[in-house]
Amino acid sequence: RRKDQVKVIHNEVNRGQAYSRRVGVEAATGEYIIHCDSDDWVDPEMYAKMYAKAKDEHLDMVICQILVVERGQMYVFPDKLGAEDTLGALIRQDILDHLPDKLVTRKAYDAGIIYPVRNMSEDSAILIQLATNCHSFGYLYESLYYYNYREGSISHSEYDEGKVCAQKENFDLAIACLEAKGLSRKYKDDIVTLKCCLKAVAQGLPRNIYVGLYPEVNLAFLFNCRFPVKDRLGHLTHLLGIHGISRLFKRKTV
Repeated sequence: RRKDQVKVIHNEVNRGQAYSRRVGVEAATGEYIIHCDSDDWVDPEMYAKMYAKAKDEHLDMVICQILVVERGQMYVFPDKLGAEDTLGALIRQDILDHLPDKLVTRKAYDAGIIYPVRNMSEDSAILIQLATNCHSFGYLYESLYYYNYREGSISHSEYDEGKVCAQKENFDLAIACLEAKGLSRKYKDDIVTLKCCLKAVAQGLPRNIYVGLYPEVNLAFLFNCRFPVKDRLGHLTHLLGIHGISRLFKRKTV
């Protein structure tokens, strides 16, 4: 009954998620926009509930909780919802950098964002830009989005230099947006944490590449209690030049 409301868009070749998100947004005509990834699923009432909250409370962005499905088990993703400053929470990754659990007003897209071209943490680059265009945020403390943790996917497979470089490119895009809007000073500490997040998953790289990755946060990472001791120990072994040991501390990618 609703097929006339649906647009099916085929890329001539597989262009990746970042490109497809842009194409979808450009084709959309609604007041709010939300994404759903192809290997995930949603609660039947998810979009109705999020839209109702957005309209009732005049919100530019509504965020719900995520249920992670992994090997037949389910758990609520530990987002720190309820932050007074949602943009800061998104920058420092206290809230998952994931578009499909976030309903966003079209006005935030129309205000202007630069779409990433690389496919690692592309959602982070988009979300941080969108959040700078939003004035009001709200949270639904219900697990409405089912995130299918699939081994071997681009996000959950081994980090190599190519993936780290792609992720850094997208982080740099988000940071450049904050700088252009005069927000980099206000969110200085959050930006440092964002850079440390990349170092935390890149410890399997050769030492010269790892140490040169955001070298300005090499000292800050050692004392950032947000990260587990094993991550900071792994980081220290890189700095000391015994980086082979650091691979023992390399954590599972998230």
